[in-house]
Amino acid sequence: MKGTPALRVRFWGVRGSYPTPGPATARIGGNSSCVEVTSAKHTLVFDAGTGIIGLGRELMQRDGDPTVYVFLSHLHHDHIEGLRYFAPAYNPRWTCHIYGAGGGTQALQRLLARTMTPRLFPVSLSQLPANLAISSLGKQERIRLKGSPTTVVTTHYSNAHPKVGVTLYRVTCGGRSVVYATDVEAPLGGHDDVVAFARGADVLIHDAQYTDAEYHGTPSNKAGWGHSTVRMAAEAARAAKVGELILYHHDPEHDDAEVRRLEKLARTIFPRTRAASEGLELRLPPR
Repeated sequence: MKGTPALRVRFWGVRGSYPTPGPATARIGGNSSCVEVTSAKHTLVFDAGTGIIGLGRELMQRDGDPTVYVFLSHLHHDHIEGLRYFAPAYNPRWTCHIYGAGGGTQALQRLLARTMTPRLFPVSLSQLPANLAISSLGKQERIRLKGSPTTVVTTHYSNAHPKVGVTLYRVTCGGRSVVYATDVEAPLGGHDDVVAFARGADVLIHDAQYTDAEYHGTPSNKAGWGHSTVRMAAEAARAAKVGELILYHHDPEHDDAEVRRLEKLARTIFPRTRAASEGLELRLPPR
């Protein structure tokens, strides 16, 4: 259809570590990690922080195929805490494909099931009425979703998160590409495999949790915690020659004014930079 974007990106949760609602974060948003990418007839969701709750409510109101693909970067709590409240998972009409690295599909199922045990939650994973298809990803995968045009999700397991590793995702459709690279810790110039994976992408969504002072500070030094500074994100975008950088996974202690200040800092290194905010929408027309 004329005017239909090849890829549409919408941000539902942009915070890292924990949700932080309130007046000081109202403009940027306080929900934890969740990004929706739609392509052709497919709905793709990257991470399942509390932002996925609002997305789930909206999906229940949309027409079309009741199928959703959820891609988890890793299993830290701020990336899965909303999955238990994801409305399509409670509807038998829906099929929810869930992908993530977990040492095999059964191991991934067990890890997700632990978050929904009786002591922690009243509904178990096995009781969810939707058709759940849980799949573990290897080091590198290429998932083709049939449509017109075809959507391809390429994955890469990286050690850029030094504690647990992290899965990076690249979505391609209609000659456009978006890379999702959260919870990566990159030296100046970018982590080598993150830069290589993101090279030439139209949009790079990159972890940018810390200021330089927070990362290098004493005694609260954040080096080795698995997150980048805003400067690191901008350096990575420049090295990868991407079209646009979206700063993501904002520190919960950073209010709206601080996020905007850091956005300005990033633009001195990579001018085509925006800070992610809840409701921000990007539309990429086909080439």
